[in-house]
Amino acid sequence: MTDAAPTDLFLKTVARLHDITTMFHAFVYFAPEAAQEYAAVGVQGRSGYFASRSAPLGPVSAEVVTATFYNFSPALVRSAMDGVWDSVSPEEVQRARWRAVMQILDATAAEAMTDGEVAEALDVVESCVATLSYAGRPLAAGNASVLPLLDEPEFAGNRLLRLWQLVTILREWRGDAHIGLLIAEPLDGCECTVVSEHLFHRPGMIRSTRAWSEADWSLAVERLTGRGWLDEDGITEDGRARRSTIEHRTNELDAAAWNGMGDQAVNRFGDLLGPAIEALTAGNYFAAVGRPAPGG
Repeated sequence: MTDAAPTDLFLKTVARLHDITTMFHAFVYFAPEAAQEYAAVGVQGRSGYFASRSAPLGPVSAEVVTATFYNFSPALVRSAMDGVWDSVSPEEVQRARWRAVMQILDATAAEAMTDGEVAEALDVVESCVATLSYAGRPLAAGNASVLPLLDEPEFAGNRLLRLWQLVTILREWRGDAHIGLLIAEPLDGCECTVVSEHLFHRPGMIRSTRAWSEADWSLAVERLTGRGWLDEDGITEDGRARRSTIEHRTNELDAAAWNGMGDQAVNRFGDLLGPAIEALTAGNYFAAVGRPAPGG
């Protein structure tokens, strides 16, 4: 890491890498292979998402999952997590998640990245993760803590899977910091979802997946209007500026994850992952978020 303030150019690179690492990580949330693996260990439906993503934290309560995931309705999390750890261990769910990831990457990224490119990407992300501080970053810390499980015979030697898990650590490391900034604004879980709904395309998708009630949503809109984030036309210029400030500050904090690497080296890492993301897109793993396979 470095104490030097990141340049505007480097912050643009950090933002680019956030988009790339999110894509490389997030396919598992939309994959039928993942749903099948979770079902095989007794975890069905939306419970698969919450249990698999929180598994590195151990058998935590719904309240802990709500706190660390932040922008989901507590009622949704409670219904999804109710009784999960009574019938399956977090380690079993973690292994099910990895089996799905391994199956998908072996069928897509293995054809898109050469052995040398995978090795180069691993060298970068291994060095970055080795220097991270996990203070105040529970999801990143949890994902780092399960790395020894990758030495089990089922997973040992699968370099694409290890690359995915290390990228997951970087992704959650950024996300943990972002939540801290939302708290400091303050924007609570429902409020930040309302703002995102106004900012991003595919209206209704974010709201539906986070499952806030009409009452919660209306109260959040009322609070945001009173604080100048929203008006009758939607998000205000002040609201956009304040949201942009949060994103900019997130990028500043995230810059430290790259362990003093220069702009060219970080962009190179993104370029290495690019073909894998294209292959995953061709496999239709991102259709649910508006990025269908070409010609699909």
